[in-house]
Amino acid sequence: MSQAQEMEATSADTETLGHSGLTISGAVGLPLNPTANIPDPGGVRVQANYFDLGSEDILDTEFRLYGIYGAGRLGDSKLEISGGVEKFRAGSDDDVVEDALDRTGFALGAKYQLYRNETGNTFAAAGVGYSRALYDNAHAYVVGTRAFNLGSRNVFGHLGLRYDRFSVDEDDFDESSSKMSIYAGAEVPIDRRGRFNIVGELQSKNADEDLGGKAPYSLSVRYQTPRGLAASLGIARQGVFAENFDDFDGDDSGLFAQVGYSF
Repeated sequence: MSQAQEMEATSADTETLGHSGLTISGAVGLPLNPTANIPDPGGVRVQANYFDLGSEDILDTEFRLYGIYGAGRLGDSKLEISGGVEKFRAGSDDDVVEDALDRTGFALGAKYQLYRNETGNTFAAAGVGYSRALYDNAHAYVVGTRAFNLGSRNVFGHLGLRYDRFSVDEDDFDESSSKMSIYAGAEVPIDRRGRFNIVGELQSKNADEDLGGKAPYSLSVRYQTPRGLAASLGIARQGVFAENFDDFDGDDSGLFAQVGYSF
């Protein structure tokens, strides 16, 4: 194989590997936010997520989100459907806090790819999603994705506009928030074949001050193979309840891990 052919094959391989993760609520995307990518025709991705959403000190409460999700493309259409089962855990010395915030629920989402150029390196999509466990979150978004070829590597850039509605309606906690935000992210391969990637994203505030009001972000290392296996480990801040309900002092960032397989 000539050097030119090898570079072309490597570039194609990298492009195939370039969108192997699901978000915190199950759509194809970065750890926190969707991208304009969707699965291959008839393809399905299944993934397990663990997110440490931070803690607060006064009531010694730790917030965790666990879930198993799947996202698939309906045949040859441009429609992605996602869903999952998840558990939000508020581990606390105060039973009232646990009873009010512990939730087991479901996540649902739909994304439609609005545009793909002839060379297949620029995409646009719009979607909606809902997570019952994650502070009862309904969201909608539009996002664009572009692959930039740097030698034998493809760097994926993403830019999106998102609306989030968060709410908690319990006896001891009753808060809600509606806010627009902008997010941007990138997937940068470390090695020539694109097996290891640095994945990062940054978002403007996605909630009002009463529900945390911190800018979400994530930074991780992702390993992926052409056979469909991918795993990520990193740090993230989801943004909501970063300081809990009454401006409690606490840590608002935590580790996350994702392991999944594409069929």
